[in-house]
Amino acid sequence: GATDVELDVAVDDRPNVYGRIPGRTERLVVVDTHLDTVTVEHMTDPPFDGRIEGGAVWGRGALDTKATAGVLLALFESWQSSGLVPEPSVLFVGTVGEEGGGMPGAFRFVDWVRERGLEIDQLIAAEPTRLCPIHGHKGGLGVRITAVGTAAHSAVPHLGANAIEAMAPVISALEAEHHRLIEGPAANELGTATLSVTKIDGGTAANVIPDQCTITVVRRNVPGDDPDAEYDRLLRIATDACTLPVEIELMAHRPDGRKGGTGFYSSPDSEVARTLARAASTEPTVAPFGTNAGQYDGLAREIVVFGPGAIDEAHQATERVAIDDLVRLAEAYTQWLDPA
Repeated sequence: GATDVELDVAVDDRPNVYGRIPGRTERLVVVDTHLDTVTVEHMTDPPFDGRIEGGAVWGRGALDTKATAGVLLALFESWQSSGLVPEPSVLFVGTVGEEGGGMPGAFRFVDWVRERGLEIDQLIAAEPTRLCPIHGHKGGLGVRITAVGTAAHSAVPHLGANAIEAMAPVISALEAEHHRLIEGPAANELGTATLSVTKIDGGTAANVIPDQCTITVVRRNVPGDDPDAEYDRLLRIATDACTLPVEIELMAHRPDGRKGGTGFYSSPDSEVARTLARAASTEPTVAPFGTNAGQYDGLAREIVVFGPGAIDEAHQATERVAIDDLVRLAEAYTQWLDPA
């Protein structure tokens, strides 16, 4: 039933797909569901059989996050065959690269919208949210910091420069920065930014003074943070604390050139949040995880993240979504889009 369907290459010959379903009005709403999934190597259940068992649909992507795509396509097909038309015009968006590729599909979609001068009234990013409209979540900044020393035999350590020992005060300084952040005021229910050292690598052998030590640092930003400024702050903290030269690199490079994301925040009383919450018998809330919505801040008048199932059940060795949740999702979208 789409009047326009377009494949739009986002990265490495992998295209987003856009389909426009005309409505009874020109008001434009968007549903974005990422089409990629996490990998299947660790799955203990058949990843692609799509079976129905125990009141659920099973398989990789059933929960995260092809459920919304399947439900919407079924609704569109049903409405078309019944001669029903949604109230707003609907742009269905299938994006690539959300799980492991720096969200290039989301960035490309932003450019695509701006190239066409589209005005989006409401936007839903599909993710498992227990059918609670998520009206805000944090963004992220990930870096690797390396202390550069000099290798030597461990029998004569004074001839070397131990990078692991030099990194120890850096870790302490970053922990102090984390406590400074969480003890500060929170602008809203998202809380404050946080900072975590999540990985450390260094050394080559028990009898060699390590000439390098690298830590991975993740900062969870809140809307209003400047990721570029926070990147510079992390570099200053590491440089001031380390007794050896340090190098810093981004974990992921964004197409927009910024060093990280700020997430997004909108009112829990927005029309789309209240409509979906009422339809699903839930309440708007915020989330600790990131989504494509973090790249869409300002792209639409109202933005929420919404979908069936729970994020804490995603990326597991098995994956399923309850059929009851799919029915509730269909009911919520039907109330939101109001076909007639």
